[in-house]
Amino acid sequence: MTTTERADDVRRRVVDRIREVRIAGGDPIGEELLEDVSLEDGVVTFTVVFDRLDRPMAERLSEQLRGAALACDGVDHVRIEATNAGAPETGLPITGVDSLIAVASSKGGVGKTTITVSLARALDEAGLDVGVFDANVHSPDAPELLEAEGPVRQTPSGRPEPIDADGVQIVSLELIADDGPVAWRGAMVHDVVTDLLGNAAWDDRDVVLVDLPPGIGDAVYTVVQQAPLDGALLVSTPTAAAVRAAERTAALCSANDVPTIGVVSNAVGSDGPYGDGTEGGHEIDPETLETSVNEEALTSIDPIPFDPALREPLVRSFDDPDTDGAAAVASLAERVEAFLAERGGPDVPADAVDLRGLPPATGYQQALTEFGPDGSGSASILFRGDPDDLVEAVGDALERDGRSVTATVDDLGRKGWVIDLETDVAERSNPRSAA
Repeated sequence: MTTTERADDVRRRVVDRIREVRIAGGDPIGEELLEDVSLEDGVVTFTVVFDRLDRPMAERLSEQLRGAALACDGVDHVRIEATNAGAPETGLPITGVDSLIAVASSKGGVGKTTITVSLARALDEAGLDVGVFDANVHSPDAPELLEAEGPVRQTPSGRPEPIDADGVQIVSLELIADDGPVAWRGAMVHDVVTDLLGNAAWDDRDVVLVDLPPGIGDAVYTVVQQAPLDGALLVSTPTAAAVRAAERTAALCSANDVPTIGVVSNAVGSDGPYGDGTEGGHEIDPETLETSVNEEALTSIDPIPFDPALREPLVRSFDDPDTDGAAAVASLAERVEAFLAERGGPDVPADAVDLRGLPPATGYQQALTEFGPDGSGSASILFRGDPDDLVEAVGDALERDGRSVTATVDDLGRKGWVIDLETDVAERSNPRSAA
């Protein structure tokens, strides 16, 4: 039996044991409380949907999962994680995404989707893990440009699973709604955006680009006001109408504390505003367009020339661009990468055990189990909440066992805290020698 076959066999035994656990009227798998069960090097990791349970039930489930897995041969250690571990404390519970950037303008036809998809491809070629969320519920075009095909499937707990389009993950209503046109209105738009963006099971994306629809309607308000946006790219053609529309979007972003990364002057050409041979030239100088839209933009972005080749982003090389448009998008990608590097904050250590989203007792117990079997060792913990609470709880538990703990705490901003714990055996007095 190969190593892979042995691992699969152990995982099957763990799953069989879990089906014997009784909770919430059934077993955790049948009740869709488990997002994933993985096994690597003897470590079983359960990803649990805790937000469907009250705290006592959540703590009970954690203990039952831990006990069931440790009862199986081949399991040395158990880790429990929450499906919403990386979600912000308020707003849309987006997980699996390090940074979220909106691509926006109130005016239609300025090329937001083309810019979004081309930028996604350029960032992907630069080595980032990229996602695209198509927020245009009325006219979703991003899947066509990425040649993405549905249907979007659901994870075991019912979350939409992004479609992979040559390395770029995408979620779009176009990949779900296959029953013909639907007149989305008001609360329906809000609900579909929050369901798709907030619940999507993104797979460790460095950045997700949100292609916003034109106008300032329900979808735009939902994303700008509730999503944890790191910044926005404002797209405009060098025309007065497009600039006025982009100004409105800039004002909305500013009012909701979303910084403008830069203003993209798109479809620039020498023969007219759209480079299509029409008379009149540019109404606004593309080089100064950004100051017309938003003087507080964080970086200056080179204009992107009119380039029909960008409508085929899958056959373009942005790493080795062969058209002026592709070269301009590659430059834009460099500016976005620089923004992400500056604004992203400290990286989460690769070996950090994620306790975010766990019930308190489960989190404290998980931290304790990460130390070596002899009671001494170290653990790197990713935590949200007051780090002193975790350190105190772990310290109290270790003290009863004759151990002590030292902690180093680093603030990761909205990602939470990294707490490096180190234990040693504390000196205890010997009653007999004292006598």
